Amino acid sequence: MKKKIAIARGDGIGPEVVAEGIKILKVLQNFSDYQFDFIETPLGGQVLKDTGTNLPQKSFDLMKKSDAILFGAIGLPGLPLGAAESAISKIRQGLDLYVNLRPIKLFESLRDKCPLKEEYIQDGIDMTIIRENTEGLYAKIGAEVSDNIVINKMIYTRKSVERIIKFGFEYAKKKGHSEVISVDKANLLECSQFWREIYLEIGKNYQDIKQRNFYIDAFCQWLIRKPYTVQTVVTENMFGDIISDEAAYLIGSLGMAASGNINPGKVSMYEPIHGSAPDIAGKGIANPIGTILSVKLMLDESFGEKLYGDLIENAVELSLEQGRTIDILPKNELRKGKLKTLNTNGMGDLISQHFQTLLKK
Repeated sequence: MKKKIAIARGDGIGPEVVAEGIKILKVLQNFSDYQFDFIETPLGGQVLKDTGTNLPQKSFDLMKKSDAILFGAIGLPGLPLGAAESAISKIRQGLDLYVNLRPIKLFESLRDKCPLKEEYIQDGIDMTIIRENTEGLYAKIGAEVSDNIVINKMIYTRKSVERIIKFGFEYAKKKGHSEVISVDKANLLECSQFWREIYLEIGKNYQDIKQRNFYIDAFCQWLIRKPYTVQTVVTENMFGDIISDEAAYLIGSLGMAASGNINPGKVSMYEPIHGSAPDIAGKGIANPIGTILSVKLMLDESFGEKLYGDLIENAVELSLEQGRTIDILPKNELRKGKLKTLNTNGMGDLISQHFQTLLKK
């Protein structure tokens, strides 16, 4: 099976972590029927400096013709706020990537890196946050700016709310989850009231799945108090951005968190949730696991290869028992001494080796 993968390395540590994601796909290629054609699609801050645009039309055209996009991170110091990062919104809206899928899983071997006490972890943390990805404040629809007043509009359409909530319920059903939590601010915002009405309306078709509403502020503290109870969460764009970053810290490091920007059945983009981290770029210490788990998501969601995706996750778990990048080293000095401290490339190599071994079985 031939697949074209658009490679958007970006800025900072983006190229470093993307290289490790490609490494995983090359292992799969060697032990399966897949053949991957990796197509470079430059974008981001440095490209903006060089060409005057953060997303060249040629890159975007190549993305549209690909089967999936593997994205690193973008952003450089010295550029105006959002000058590089707006390329992400262009891709999300241009390809109608209305689902932002963010799995949050605390690997058993990283329990000691979770900042919570054991009583708040209990049986473990394994949730998925599903965020509407094309509307809301981030879409910048109808913004007004003057010297004395600035207005941003949080606009939602029935179509966008219905499709993301339906996706949330169907995802929960597929994963065998028993509950879908909706997060809004319906006690103050009319757009959240609109969201909640649609959530309750669609929920009538999923009577076998428990449904619960949280205000965004209440849910932020619920993530700390009882994260082990959370399974599937569906929410709007900005709220999803906030709570998924909060949740990512519970699993050891932002470097562990993957995401998918998805238009089901069409070209979708997969990326770690961390930024370009220019302060550590070139030092070889970035954690590539978020990118590698984004490759797992690509296989799950774009290619329907759950088995291969599960093997990647298993390879990550096995690797964490042997070595880690500095951001996820144990707090316990005795345990730390039993693990190898790995650079970005070394972490990717170790996971690739375990993945290869699992594929051979």
